[in-house]
Amino acid sequence: MEPVVVLILFAVFLGALSQRVTGMGFGLVSGPFLVLLLDPFSGVILVNICGIVASFSVFVRTFAEVEWPPFRHLALGAVIGTIPGALLSSSMPTPPLQILIGALIVISLISSLTLGKLGRAIPANLGTRLTAGLFSGAMSAAAGAGGPAVSAYAVLTNWEQRSFAATLQPFLVVGTASAVVMKVIINGGTWPHLEVGVWIGLGAVLLAGLVGGDWLSRHIDAAIARIGMLVLAFGGGIAALVKGVVGLV
Repeated sequence: MEPVVVLILFAVFLGALSQRVTGMGFGLVSGPFLVLLLDPFSGVILVNICGIVASFSVFVRTFAEVEWPPFRHLALGAVIGTIPGALLSSSMPTPPLQILIGALIVISLISSLTLGKLGRAIPANLGTRLTAGLFSGAMSAAAGAGGPAVSAYAVLTNWEQRSFAATLQPFLVVGTASAVVMKVIINGGTWPHLEVGVWIGLGAVLLAGLVGGDWLSRHIDAAIARIGMLVLAFGGGIAALVKGVVGLV
Protein backbone atom coordinates (compact mmCIF):
# COMPACT_ATOMS: atom_id res chain seq x y z
CA MET A 1 0.00 0.00 0.00
CA GLU A 2 1.37 3.41 -0.95
CA PRO A 3 2.38 5.72 1.92
CA VAL A 4 -0.05 8.43 0.79
CA VAL A 5 -2.95 5.96 0.96
CA VAL A 6 -1.94 4.92 4.49
CA LEU A 7 -1.89 8.60 5.52
CA ILE A 8 -5.31 9.22 3.93
CA LEU A 9 -6.79 6.26 5.82
CA PHE A 10 -5.17 7.40 9.07
CA ALA A 11 -6.53 10.95 8.64
CA VAL A 12 -10.05 9.59 8.14
CA PHE A 13 -9.66 7.31 11.16
CA LEU A 14 -8.66 10.26 13.37
CA GLY A 15 -11.56 12.32 12.04
CA ALA A 16 -14.09 9.57 12.80
CA LEU A 17 -12.61 9.09 16.26
CA SER A 18 -12.99 12.81 16.99
CA GLN A 19 -16.55 12.90 15.62
CA ARG A 20 -17.70 10.12 17.91
CA VAL A 21 -15.96 11.40 21.04
CA THR A 22 -16.74 15.13 20.76
CA GLY A 23 -19.80 15.21 18.46
CA MET A 24 -17.93 17.18 15.81
CA GLY A 25 -14.46 17.59 14.41
CA PHE A 26 -14.36 15.20 11.46
CA GLY A 27 -13.76 17.97 8.93
CA LEU A 28 -11.52 19.96 11.25
CA VAL A 29 -9.23 17.03 11.98
CA SER A 30 -9.13 15.15 8.68
CA GLY A 31 -9.91 18.02 6.28
CA PRO A 32 -6.59 19.88 6.19
CA PHE A 33 -4.60 16.63 5.96
CA LEU A 34 -6.72 15.28 3.08
CA VAL A 35 -6.29 18.61 1.30
CA LEU A 36 -2.52 18.18 1.66
CA LEU A 37 -2.52 14.51 0.60
CA LEU A 38 -4.93 14.89 -2.36
CA ASP A 39 -5.77 18.42 -3.48
CA PRO A 40 -8.09 21.19 -2.26
CA PHE A 41 -10.93 20.07 -4.55
CA SER A 42 -11.14 16.30 -4.20
CA GLY A 43 -9.80 16.49 -0.63
CA VAL A 44 -12.77 18.57 0.54
CA ILE A 45 -15.20 16.32 -1.36
CA LEU A 46 -13.74 13.27 0.38
CA VAL A 47 -14.02 15.01 3.76
CA ASN A 48 -17.68 15.77 3.01
CA ILE A 49 -18.47 12.19 1.94
CA CYS A 50 -16.87 10.61 5.01
CA GLY A 51 -18.33 13.32 7.25
CA ILE A 52 -21.85 12.42 6.15
CA VAL A 53 -21.31 8.80 7.20
CA ALA A 54 -19.71 9.78 10.52
CA SER A 55 -22.42 12.29 11.46
CA PHE A 56 -25.23 9.94 10.46
CA SER A 57 -23.84 7.15 12.61
CA VAL A 58 -23.78 9.46 15.64
CA PHE A 59 -27.25 10.79 14.75
CA VAL A 60 -28.72 7.28 14.94
CA ARG A 61 -27.65 7.13 18.59
CA THR A 62 -28.81 10.65 19.56
CA PHE A 63 -32.04 10.91 17.52
CA ALA A 64 -34.31 11.38 20.55
CA GLU A 65 -32.41 14.47 21.75
CA VAL A 66 -32.54 16.44 18.48
CA GLU A 67 -34.30 19.83 18.56
CA TRP A 68 -36.07 19.83 15.20
CA PRO A 69 -37.17 23.50 14.79
CA PRO A 70 -33.60 24.88 15.18
CA PHE A 71 -32.37 22.07 12.92
CA ARG A 72 -34.73 23.11 10.10
CA HIS A 73 -33.69 26.77 10.26
CA LEU A 74 -29.97 25.98 10.42
CA ALA A 75 -30.22 23.41 7.62
CA LEU A 76 -32.01 25.86 5.31
CA GLY A 77 -29.23 28.39 5.82
CA ALA A 78 -26.58 25.72 5.20
CA VAL A 79 -28.12 24.61 1.90
CA ILE A 80 -28.12 28.24 0.69
CA GLY A 81 -24.57 28.80 1.97
CA THR A 82 -23.09 25.90 0.02
CA ILE A 83 -23.72 27.80 -3.24
CA PRO A 84 -21.25 30.69 -2.66
CA GLY A 85 -18.84 28.31 -0.91
CA ALA A 86 -18.73 25.94 -3.90
CA LEU A 87 -18.47 28.81 -6.39
CA LEU A 88 -15.57 30.33 -4.46
CA SER A 89 -13.59 27.10 -4.13
CA SER A 90 -14.14 26.14 -7.78
CA SER A 91 -12.91 29.49 -9.08
CA MET A 92 -9.56 29.55 -7.27
CA PRO A 93 -6.20 27.99 -8.29
CA THR A 94 -4.76 25.32 -5.97
CA PRO A 95 -2.21 27.34 -3.87
CA PRO A 96 -4.61 30.22 -3.03
CA LEU A 97 -7.33 27.69 -2.24
CA GLN A 98 -5.00 25.82 0.13
CA ILE A 99 -4.25 29.13 1.84
CA LEU A 100 -7.96 29.91 2.07
CA ILE A 101 -8.82 26.50 3.54
CA GLY A 102 -6.00 26.66 6.08
CA ALA A 103 -6.89 30.24 7.08
CA LEU A 104 -10.61 29.46 7.40
CA ILE A 105 -9.94 26.49 9.66
CA VAL A 106 -7.47 28.36 11.89
CA ILE A 107 -9.68 31.49 12.14
CA SER A 108 -12.83 29.46 12.83
CA LEU A 109 -11.06 27.53 15.58
CA ILE A 110 -9.75 30.70 17.22
CA SER A 111 -13.19 32.32 16.97
CA SER A 112 -15.01 29.37 18.54
CA LEU A 113 -12.48 29.31 21.40
CA THR A 114 -12.60 33.04 22.15
CA LEU A 115 -16.33 33.68 21.78
CA GLY A 116 -17.14 31.71 24.90
CA LYS A 117 -14.91 34.00 26.97
CA LEU A 118 -16.57 37.23 25.85
CA GLY A 119 -19.78 36.65 27.77
CA ARG A 120 -21.89 37.93 24.87
CA ALA A 121 -25.29 36.53 23.95
CA ILE A 122 -27.57 36.74 20.91
CA PRO A 123 -31.22 35.69 20.54
CA ALA A 124 -32.00 32.20 19.24
CA ASN A 125 -34.39 33.01 16.41
CA LEU A 126 -34.92 32.38 12.70
CA GLY A 127 -32.57 35.15 11.62
CA THR A 128 -29.59 34.09 13.74
CA ARG A 129 -30.09 30.43 12.85
CA LEU A 130 -30.23 31.12 9.12
CA THR A 131 -27.10 33.25 9.38
CA ALA A 132 -25.17 30.61 11.31
CA GLY A 133 -26.32 27.92 8.89
CA LEU A 134 -25.31 30.03 5.90
CA PHE A 135 -21.76 30.51 7.21
CA SER A 136 -21.55 26.83 8.09
CA GLY A 137 -22.70 25.75 4.62
CA ALA A 138 -20.19 28.06 2.93
CA MET A 139 -17.39 26.73 5.15
CA SER A 140 -18.42 23.14 4.47
CA ALA A 141 -18.31 23.62 0.70
CA ALA A 142 -15.10 25.65 0.70
CA ALA A 143 -13.07 23.91 3.41
CA GLY A 144 -14.97 20.79 4.50
CA ALA A 145 -15.45 22.18 8.03
CA GLY A 146 -18.95 23.44 8.76
CA GLY A 147 -18.98 22.76 12.50
CA PRO A 148 -17.25 25.84 13.98
CA ALA A 149 -19.80 28.36 12.68
CA VAL A 150 -22.65 26.47 14.37
CA SER A 151 -20.55 25.92 17.51
CA ALA A 152 -20.07 29.68 17.74
CA TYR A 153 -23.84 30.11 17.42
CA ALA A 154 -24.40 27.57 20.21
CA VAL A 155 -22.01 29.45 22.49
CA LEU A 156 -23.58 32.85 21.76
CA THR A 157 -27.14 31.56 22.34
CA ASN A 158 -26.23 29.47 25.40
CA TRP A 159 -27.57 26.32 23.75
CA GLU A 160 -27.41 23.36 26.13
CA GLN A 161 -24.49 21.18 25.03
CA ARG A 162 -26.21 17.78 24.97
CA SER A 163 -29.14 18.83 22.77
CA PHE A 164 -26.82 20.95 20.60
CA ALA A 165 -24.50 18.00 19.96
CA ALA A 166 -27.49 15.82 19.02
CA THR A 167 -28.99 18.46 16.71
CA LEU A 168 -25.60 19.07 15.11
CA GLN A 169 -25.49 15.53 13.65
CA PRO A 170 -28.46 15.69 11.23
CA PHE A 171 -27.52 19.29 10.48
CA LEU A 172 -24.03 18.21 9.39
CA VAL A 173 -25.53 15.40 7.29
CA VAL A 174 -27.71 17.88 5.39
CA GLY A 175 -25.02 20.55 5.14
CA THR A 176 -22.25 18.25 3.92
CA ALA A 177 -24.54 16.42 1.49
CA SER A 178 -25.58 19.76 0.02
CA ALA A 179 -21.92 20.77 -0.25
CA VAL A 180 -21.07 17.57 -2.16
CA VAL A 181 -23.99 17.99 -4.58
CA MET A 182 -23.24 21.66 -5.18
CA LYS A 183 -19.51 21.11 -5.76
CA VAL A 184 -20.16 18.25 -8.19
CA ILE A 185 -22.73 20.35 -10.08
CA ILE A 186 -20.38 23.34 -10.32
CA ASN A 187 -17.19 21.39 -10.94
CA GLY A 188 -17.80 17.69 -11.62
CA GLY A 189 -14.08 17.02 -11.95
CA THR A 190 -13.57 17.46 -8.21
CA TRP A 191 -14.77 13.93 -7.40
CA PRO A 192 -11.86 12.01 -5.78
CA HIS A 193 -10.47 9.37 -8.14
CA LEU A 194 -9.53 6.54 -5.80
CA GLU A 195 -9.22 2.81 -6.42
CA VAL A 196 -11.97 0.48 -5.22
CA GLY A 197 -9.66 -0.95 -2.57
CA VAL A 198 -9.07 2.52 -1.14
CA TRP A 199 -12.82 3.17 -0.90
CA ILE A 200 -13.23 -0.14 0.94
CA GLY A 201 -10.38 0.84 3.24
CA LEU A 202 -12.04 4.19 3.92
CA GLY A 203 -15.22 2.41 4.97
CA ALA A 204 -13.23 0.13 7.27
CA VAL A 205 -11.29 2.93 8.99
CA LEU A 206 -14.47 4.99 9.34
CA LEU A 207 -16.11 2.10 11.17
CA ALA A 208 -12.99 1.49 13.25
CA GLY A 209 -12.78 5.17 14.19
CA LEU A 210 -16.43 5.33 15.22
CA VAL A 211 -16.23 2.11 17.23
CA GLY A 212 -12.97 3.22 18.81
CA GLY A 213 -14.47 6.62 19.57
CA ASP A 214 -17.46 4.96 21.22
CA TRP A 215 -15.11 3.06 23.53
CA LEU A 216 -12.86 6.08 24.10
CA SER A 217 -15.79 8.34 24.99
CA ARG A 218 -16.46 6.12 28.00
CA HIS A 219 -12.85 6.15 29.20
CA ILE A 220 -11.55 9.66 28.55
CA ASP A 221 -12.61 13.08 29.76
CA ALA A 222 -14.43 15.05 27.03
CA ALA A 223 -12.28 18.13 27.73
CA ILE A 224 -9.08 16.17 27.07
CA ALA A 225 -10.51 14.72 23.86
CA ARG A 226 -11.50 18.22 22.70
CA ILE A 227 -7.98 19.52 23.35
CA GLY A 228 -6.55 16.70 21.25
CA MET A 229 -8.98 17.49 18.44
CA LEU A 230 -8.04 21.18 18.52
CA VAL A 231 -4.31 20.44 18.44
CA LEU A 232 -4.71 18.21 15.38
CA ALA A 233 -7.01 20.69 13.66
CA PHE A 234 -4.70 23.64 14.28
CA GLY A 235 -1.71 21.64 13.03
CA GLY A 236 -3.49 20.56 9.88
CA GLY A 237 -4.83 24.05 9.17
CA ILE A 238 -1.40 25.63 9.56
CA ALA A 239 0.17 22.91 7.36
CA ALA A 240 -2.36 23.58 4.57
CA LEU A 241 -1.72 27.31 4.92
CA VAL A 242 2.05 26.85 4.66
CA LYS A 243 1.80 24.51 1.67
CA GLY A 244 -0.35 27.05 -0.14
CA VAL A 245 2.15 29.85 0.57
CA VAL A 246 5.05 27.69 -0.62
CA GLY A 247 3.11 26.91 -3.80
CA LEU A 248 2.82 30.61 -4.56
CA VAL A 249 6.54 31.27 -4.12
